[in-house]
Amino acid sequence: MRVLATLMLGTALVAAGGAVDGLCSRAVAAVPAGTPVTMGAADRAAAETLVDFLQKTRIQANLPALNRQPVLDEAAAARALALASGTQTPDLRQGLLRAFYVPMQDIALEARASGDPGQPLAIWQDTAATVGALSTPGMTDVGVARVANPTPNGPNDAYIWVVVLAQPLRTPAESPDSPRWSPK
Repeated sequence: MRVLATLMLGTALVAAGGAVDGLCSRAVAAVPAGTPVTMGAADRAAAETLVDFLQKTRIQANLPALNRQPVLDEAAAARALALASGTQTPDLRQGLLRAFYVPMQDIALEARASGDPGQPLAIWQDTAATVGALSTPGMTDVGVARVANPTPNGPNDAYIWVVVLAQPLRTPAESPDSPRWSPK
């Protein structure tokens, strides 16, 4: 079991999902044909359990609760699928911006671990670089994904877990060209 990376989404990952211009579909299409990488019902249930664990951790630290966002789930899934398939995660920065997230205020946590949702959380809590991300008050939205690792080195490496934490914009865009703009 190990931490793969902690990334600033604005510079390395920044992904968004099908709700934003179908970008996740392109990310999934990047997985080579025949690669046994999917996110099934068990993966989604495990991801939900990990979100519950994250919520409890934040409550204990007197931090605001996280809001699960489908667009961030799809960002996490795109990253997990890319890691599992060995492909490069597409830069979907514009999609995340259109989904109204603050640029450079997004973090992806990645770990290879067992199927137990508590294991990646324990890994991140024991790593100085990632524990800060979990306890950042401004990160109020979350997306989670888990996919099977096609090349595990053992049971503690059976899955790839990705958590995306993000800070939403709090004010509407000022430009009428923005989808967030509304006349006053």
